[in-house]
Amino acid sequence: MHRSNTGTPTARRQRGLAALPVTLLLFFAMLLAAAYANRGLVFEQRASANQYRAAQAFEAAEAGLEWAIAQLNHPQRIDERCLPSSTATDPSFRERFVRIDHETGQQAPVTWMSGGTPIALQPACVLGAEGWACSCPAAGHPVLDVIESNDGTPRPAYSVQFGTEAGSGLIRVTSTGCSSAAGPCRPGAAGLPDASVRLQVVLGLLPGLSSAPAAPLTTRGSVDVGAAALGLHHTDAASGGITAHTGGSLIGSSLRLTTAPGGAAEVSASTHDAALASIAPERLFATHFGLDKATWNGHAAVQAVACDAECGVALAAAIDSVSSNRLISIESDARIEGPVTLGSPDRPVVIVVDGSITLTGDVTLHGLLYASAVRWDDAGPPRGRVHG
Repeated sequence: MHRSNTGTPTARRQRGLAALPVTLLLFFAMLLAAAYANRGLVFEQRASANQYRAAQAFEAAEAGLEWAIAQLNHPQRIDERCLPSSTATDPSFRERFVRIDHETGQQAPVTWMSGGTPIALQPACVLGAEGWACSCPAAGHPVLDVIESNDGTPRPAYSVQFGTEAGSGLIRVTSTGCSSAAGPCRPGAAGLPDASVRLQVVLGLLPGLSSAPAAPLTTRGSVDVGAAALGLHHTDAASGGITAHTGGSLIGSSLRLTTAPGGAAEVSASTHDAALASIAPERLFATHFGLDKATWNGHAAVQAVACDAECGVALAAAIDSVSSNRLISIESDARIEGPVTLGSPDRPVVIVVDGSITLTGDVTLHGLLYASAVRWDDAGPPRGRVHG
């Protein structure tokens, strides 16, 4: 080591002292850069989590809309867990949540009273470990018991609400999806979800029969009942009181015709209608049903029944298995033997036969029967009847 004449260290000994503060400054700059990068990472993580929850809520809301539309089209009876039910008193989803004014066609939500205030019934569902679990209450708020077990797993939920729309046959459907079963997705309960999305659509009811025939019996061709005591009764003056509407002749020696009060029964049948006779069968079907036959048969609410043999029992079972939308399609000729009753005054049935149908004996039908040809073998009492 070199020393000066005074005994103090030389400048060569002190040459590395400036490296320490420079190194500290570099470390401090690196620390600031790391802190800024970490701040950006935390922000991105939070943004990703929020986006994930928002996506969950949106997908849940879409699932709610699709589920509600499918349930509205499904005629099966359901219980308060929205599952198929064999209990005769259980209604379908549509009957449980939507009421229809049959005079105006107006649809409105079914309500329950909460402290004197009517509130629309709401179904709700939550995603559990085994799939969606739903609640379809007959009164009160939906009950989602599955959310009580908190295992930290994300459990999106949705609730559905129906509303009135101006116009016949329209109903507003609002689906609210949430990232968890809280807030608007769990009506009547406290708490709020991290994210929620509301989707809304207006649906139109597609009736099983869009335009009723003007007469109890309507055909493009002729009707020949011989000496059979065929009774045709139409006492509604507002719709004209027409008892039969045919493109050809109405032949029968023992016809029993009843028309509106004040009308003459003997002239209540409208026969030899050239316009009716010239219309194509497919067009006649579309005129009354609003769809072509293939599209109507493929509707989600229409039940297909196979009638390879006598099918009165099969028809009755199919009709009794559902609570609403009693629409039946038979894609072949059919034969029904009495005694059998199909439908009821409160729950009529629409049967469309893609062929001819033969009715034998005491066959009672409440609703409408459409076929390319009808043969009724009714030799004696008790006699069959169709109530439109």
